[in-house]
Amino acid sequence: MPKVTPQHREHRRQSILDAAETVFVERGYQLATIDDIASRSGLSVGALYRYFPTKSDIMLTLLEERLGKAPDLFRRLTADAESAWQRLSLCVDLFVRALRIRHPVTGRLLLATWGEALQDRTVRLGLHQRFQELSDYLVDVIQDGVATGEFRPDADAGALASLLISLADGVTLSWSIATPGVDVRRMRSTMLSMLRRYLIPPTPGEE
Repeated sequence: MPKVTPQHREHRRQSILDAAETVFVERGYQLATIDDIASRSGLSVGALYRYFPTKSDIMLTLLEERLGKAPDLFRRLTADAESAWQRLSLCVDLFVRALRIRHPVTGRLLLATWGEALQDRTVRLGLHQRFQELSDYLVDVIQDGVATGEFRPDADAGALASLLISLADGVTLSWSIATPGVDVRRMRSTMLSMLRRYLIPPTPGEE
């Protein structure tokens, strides 16, 4: 019997996750079955179970790998930014770009995950962790700006980080269902203007 290489196993694993993402988005988590996911992935149910013992394991992996990588991505792609404002602006740009490229799968997967979180404590805690990791990154950026005098000293880093994440998730969900009037490019410039007004201290004579 030919030996299964790690690359082949990872390819199968990703195929299962791709199939599950599609099935969860199309049918919802509760109505989706392991049979549905196996059929969509082209594998037998037995083969699927060798990678993921339960449907909940698949959902948690999607949450971690498809929805939970933003903090690491932001850190990596903003590492060379010269200022806290530039890092924050890049985060907004990355969010808008990712939303347009992955429309509408990311938002619909997020919606399915939120729906399941109402029933499944493990999924709910996974979403809490995602939120906390995003918040920690943004708080670091804002506090760096405060420490260097780039941002106003009374900026509430924790509240602003929570507000930005909630805003981004709300835009993602609205965008994913093609809500009329949701134009992410226009929202980008407005969001940056709001952040600038709140964070950047006015020069003498502006207030």
